[in-house]
Amino acid sequence: MKLKHTLALALLTFGGSAPAISFEKTANLKEFNDFDVRLMEAKDARDYQNPVFDDALEAGKWEALVYLGQIGGEACAKIEPYLSHRNKKAVAAARKGAAFCYGDAPVDALMLHTQALPFKVGVDMLPVAMGFSGNADLRMMLIEMVNAMPATPPKVEFENQDRTLPLFGLMQSIVYERLAPSALPGLDVPHLLALTADDGIGYQAAYLLGRIQNLDEHLTLEQVTAAFETAPSPDVRRALIRVARQFGNDAMGLILERALPKVEPDASVRMEAIRATSALSDEISGNFLVSVLVEGTVHERQLALSALAARPGSALGVGFTDEVIAETLRTATEDENPWIAVTALRGLNLRSPEEGLRIAEAWFAGDDYYKAFSAMGLLAQSDAGKAILEDYAAENPDTIRGREAAIALDPSIEGIEKPRNTPSWSSVLSYQSRELKLETTRGTVCIAPSSLAPYAAANFMLLADVGKMNGMLWHRVIPNFVAQAGQSEDPELANWGTVRDEWGGQHVKGSVGVATAGRDTGGTQFFINTAYNLHLDGRYTVMGNVISGMDAAMALQEGDVITRAETVRAGQCK
Repeated sequence: MKLKHTLALALLTFGGSAPAISFEKTANLKEFNDFDVRLMEAKDARDYQNPVFDDALEAGKWEALVYLGQIGGEACAKIEPYLSHRNKKAVAAARKGAAFCYGDAPVDALMLHTQALPFKVGVDMLPVAMGFSGNADLRMMLIEMVNAMPATPPKVEFENQDRTLPLFGLMQSIVYERLAPSALPGLDVPHLLALTADDGIGYQAAYLLGRIQNLDEHLTLEQVTAAFETAPSPDVRRALIRVARQFGNDAMGLILERALPKVEPDASVRMEAIRATSALSDEISGNFLVSVLVEGTVHERQLALSALAARPGSALGVGFTDEVIAETLRTATEDENPWIAVTALRGLNLRSPEEGLRIAEAWFAGDDYYKAFSAMGLLAQSDAGKAILEDYAAENPDTIRGREAAIALDPSIEGIEKPRNTPSWSSVLSYQSRELKLETTRGTVCIAPSSLAPYAAANFMLLADVGKMNGMLWHRVIPNFVAQAGQSEDPELANWGTVRDEWGGQHVKGSVGVATAGRDTGGTQFFINTAYNLHLDGRYTVMGNVISGMDAAMALQEGDVITRAETVRAGQCK
């Protein structure tokens, strides 16, 4: 998710807030003894052959199995025997560790040992391990679990996370594959839609539905419309917008209704509906987009401009030809708001590549770092633009722009940085008692470090303390998803090195994640979740949580900067 040079339309996703899936309990790091610290350090160093793991398992410290899963690869082979262990707590930890193994999970053992664990052991992570494995046979077992879930929830006086896990596991099994129901044989799609009315699991059900393609062949628009009426929260309604858009123009009335303040009180749902109009091609929704461009907030205008760029001229109102749309985008590239200007250039580049190339080349050579950085991604989409980047990268190899030009041409370069050394435990503990204070273009944001990701948190707190966050660019902002920072023209950041993943937190609204370009490739980029992005759970580290200034975080726009960053004592960030 370090996604840098990309078209906004290709990055659309959604999220919300809902009962979270907890992978681990909050740790009290001050109570860790020397043995605990050695185990943590071996995990961070990815040293699975360290004898401390064998010592831990012999002593019944089953969290070592979770750490082995975080290391991944060959370390996952050490987990397999514990999936059939006589100690059920060992089995629970092994299942959790297997979830982090992804494709290296011991599939045969997971299929063989599927008996549910006793409730007293804790949350049973077997469905999660099944989903993250990506195995087709385990996916079929998850489908059976989802089909068997009662549409009428049981009456319980506690948050029963076991009910969410089959939905979460199946979602993670297909999250990036864009599968149609035909590729999920036996899945009861109408039953899954009915589950969206459940207070406890409605969001997970709606989120899973939104990851499935061709739903219009298995549901009726009437069924989807009815689901909006029974949706228990704005989060579920927002997720259902993604389902409704698959019906195209037939869903125009429903989508536009949810875009209107007099009908839909939640701003995030309205923004999701604006985004969904990119899937429509009728005149009414086209004229609606034009009105948003004139009257909407900056975030709404950005969404409307992106949607407008994706539609043919005949899909707008009278007088809106393809040339008129192109002229609208051309004019918007000169907008005083740089985010609007960049969004317009992305759209213009799709319609008139020659014009897009001309403007992108001028921006790349200009002083505005945000525009220059954004231009690189556009230049990389054509042979002529690639030639410009190649020449610049060759002539300026020791500059940030030269390096970024090379990355735009070959994104794999980001994944070959040298890993950072594991920080001392005293440093890690010290940062746990501090807060990260970010002074931004839109106001101050205060972040408390996560005890579930102490090493990752220490990395970003150190960045602030040595002044390397000052001037960082918010280079990727997607409403209802994330605000991402970490780009800077500081040449020393290119040699900062990578930090390892520490999964366990939830990507709820206000959580702060570590951007990566693959496993263990975190560095200086991070993002604030502006919704609950369920598909990121277990895939990206949560290094902290916003404790104040969320209004400023929600107001962030691409092109904004971190004017100053520092760490302060806990309770002192204001």
